[in-house]
Amino acid sequence: MTIKDYLHRMRLYVLISSKIAARSVRETARLVIDGGADAIQLREKTISDDEFVSLAGEIRDITTKRGTLLIINDRVNVARELNAEGVHLGQHDISITEAREIIGNEKIIGISTHNIIQARQAQKDGADYIAIGPVYPTTTKDYEPSIGLEVIREISREISIPFLAIGAITLENLGDVLKAGASRVAVCSAIISSKDILSTTKEFKNKLTACHTVPESD
Repeated sequence: MTIKDYLHRMRLYVLISSKIAARSVRETARLVIDGGADAIQLREKTISDDEFVSLAGEIRDITTKRGTLLIINDRVNVARELNAEGVHLGQHDISITEAREIIGNEKIIGISTHNIIQARQAQKDGADYIAIGPVYPTTTKDYEPSIGLEVIREISREISIPFLAIGAITLENLGDVLKAGASRVAVCSAIISSKDILSTTKEFKNKLTACHTVPESD
């Protein structure tokens, strides 16, 4: 099975940032992996590349042992240096073509999208997955207006590559997101800011597993 095959099996994708996490990044990573996270995105916007490499290297050791995907936010060169499974890019980061030249064809490239037009473009440009959101109003990315559930319905009808619903998704609204057509979610605050990261992660994973069976070749 290739790295990209795991995308189709993925249900729970957790973003980890030291600014939001209730515990250290290392401990948070261990807890969400123990709770059933299929992929971790390491997102640290304010530290230097050297600091990031040191931190990400430790997380890489944990994810490798557990078979969890490690996605690096934005820093494509760091993703290559660490041999991470992939990189996640925003709308204003380098292009997919440039990123592909750096990390190669076997690695995963994900793109943040905020509407159907951006989602179509990301798929056309060769993204391996997209994140679509924020579904609900969120303080993590308060400069992006929430898109609501209708865009999720639209994405599920039109986009053939794996997509993640993202943006203030909680255990309380997860059912609505899944009913709208999502089968994978990206979660940040609801998990890594919780008092019991392990239990919260397990609850998310159990609900995802119970509500949706993700096709292996969707």
